[in-house]
Amino acid sequence: MTLIIKKSDFVKSATKPTHYPEDIFPEFFFAGKSNSGKSSMLNKICNRKKLAITSKTPGRTQLINYFIINNNISFVDIPGYGYASTPKNITASWEKMVLNYISNRKFIVSMFIAVDIRRGIEKLDISMINLCSDFSVSANIMLTKSDKVNNNEKTKMKNKTIKDLKNFNNIINIQTFSAKNGDGVKEALDSISEHLPS
Repeated sequence: MTLIIKKSDFVKSATKPTHYPEDIFPEFFFAGKSNSGKSSMLNKICNRKKLAITSKTPGRTQLINYFIINNNISFVDIPGYGYASTPKNITASWEKMVLNYISNRKFIVSMFIAVDIRRGIEKLDISMINLCSDFSVSANIMLTKSDKVNNNEKTKMKNKTIKDLKNFNNIINIQTFSAKNGDGVKEALDSISEHLPS
């Protein structure tokens, strides 16, 4: 059954475990390269324009941002990775922040990873999927900005992504997605619903 999101609220931002909110709800986190459409994807799934801050400037999300959905689900927007101009010390800080997050939260159910459909899966995306696999977290691959390509290119890239990721057993869904026209929103909501306690 498709999840209906009736309420979505920002809870807090954090950088380390002592700042995290209470860990009591099923949690879904949103990851992706800088400027991949990650925060826009979260907003579209929640049917909110400005729930998560978006920007055309890569690397805008610098903190781990927590949201409460329907008073019983947690969404988490983690900082984007792979921005070329990010200093090495910031990159190291990002890695520590994200590793702390994944290793300390008890109720992470699944990750939604934003992958720009025009670029496809890249090395850093593979690293993120591997990290999730290490912690037994399933992954939904969302080929974002699908409105930027035609239907033939959408199908071609989806099939290529399926082929590229065939050896990963933690991937549960590979789906095209558009924050502009709603492509993939129902599928994302269905995936969330399927992983909630009955």
